[in-house]
Amino acid sequence: MALAFESAMTIRTIVVGLDLAEPGARALRLASDTARSTGAVLWLVHAAEGAESEDSPRALERERRTCEAAGLSTQTSSEPGEPWEAILRTAVAVQADLIAVGDAAISSGSSERSLGSTAERVVQQAPCSVLVSCGALREDYRGARIAVGIDFSPHSIEAARWARDVAKAVEGHLALVHVAPEATTESVHSGVIARLEQLVLSEGLPSSATIHVLEGPVGSTLCDALAGLEADLLFVGCRGVERLRGMTLGSVSQHCLRHSPVPVLAVRP
Repeated sequence: MALAFESAMTIRTIVVGLDLAEPGARALRLASDTARSTGAVLWLVHAAEGAESEDSPRALERERRTCEAAGLSTQTSSEPGEPWEAILRTAVAVQADLIAVGDAAISSGSSERSLGSTAERVVQQAPCSVLVSCGALREDYRGARIAVGIDFSPHSIEAARWARDVAKAVEGHLALVHVAPEATTESVHSGVIARLEQLVLSEGLPSSATIHVLEGPVGSTLCDALAGLEADLLFVGCRGVERLRGMTLGSVSQHCLRHSPVPVLAVRP
């Protein structure tokens, strides 16, 4: 079963950042699965300079024909400039509901991806939610396990709604994860659990959703928990570079983009 996004989020147009290499191919794979399940139009965007710019239209046309042969309505856009700027310009122009981008490979001897400016800048400045093809991709998302980072902000509640709909579509499992940056008392811990239980009820999340309250640095603790949760996807609310409690919120999503072992959906309302 393809990765599906259903009821709460109407997805009509998906912009895909293509670098005509492996990261772009991974992004296109997830985007194609989503377009197949929602009927969305794909916009394949590539930014090229110099000699590469002469070949990119032909390469994009080959990708378009492949997508069209698979039954997907597809458009292309090739222009010079920075990739993240081209992706964002196209997303605004076509009123995209979702952007899909690839991640860079983990550098030799390093524990993190050198994502550079493209994925991170797209996530920070996008007018819509962004799906980043981090880590391991599944062939079939039926029964997928979805972890959602919850800090009770409106953005994280929106992420929970997306996860609710995807879990329903793929008959998946949902795990709500709250990370307290500092040690909490037993009463505070119990209060957080109660709020998460109320969230399950108020947002119509599946009763089988599991609840997890952890302590530590938010980004690293959330990513480290994914293996134990056997998660296949990570959903997080995205506020760009706004601040809350004196912390740059971009730092949490940035850490997840660099370290998550599974694809990340950065959700914007």
